[in-house]
Amino acid sequence: MDIRKITRQVVFATIIGSTASTAIATSPPDHRDTQSTAATADQVATSPWISSSVPVPVRSRLEASHQVATQRLTTKAQCRALFADLNADGFEALASTMYYPASTASEKQVCRGAFGYTTVGSAPTFLCRRFSRLSERRAALVLIHEALHRAGMGEWPLDSDGLASGAINDLVAEACGL
Repeated sequence: MDIRKITRQVVFATIIGSTASTAIATSPPDHRDTQSTAATADQVATSPWISSSVPVPVRSRLEASHQVATQRLTTKAQCRALFADLNADGFEALASTMYYPASTASEKQVCRGAFGYTTVGSAPTFLCRRFSRLSERRAALVLIHEALHRAGMGEWPLDSDGLASGAINDLVAEACGL
């Protein structure tokens, strides 16, 4: 399926003032290897999977912040516990995420209030151009936030039991020291 078609199917949930937003959509195909196993700190690739269409400034920030996110998962038990509470492995969630650029339409709509978005439980995460202007620590927070959605964490208002985007960011900032 064409990524542009997937992106057009996304129903955006934006929270004014939030630093990251999740989009819930019809599920795009899961691009994970069906034989994947739980990752450990030693197994996590030093570089994330990034689509060749991701702009260079976003790619550079993504590569640096992915290392920071992995380091926080390695050194902060509370950070790993966020994923354990979802019966997931944080290293696997982060390592299996696939990064794509936000579509032109998303840049005009969702990216005004977000740095990235994803579909709960799905591997693709879409990054906005302004993601490149974040500090490495703040960008790592966004990556962990989106990895939590990858691991199954819902977000209010689309998940009535979920936390708002800002509350998820606060949780990640405290637990992961970001």
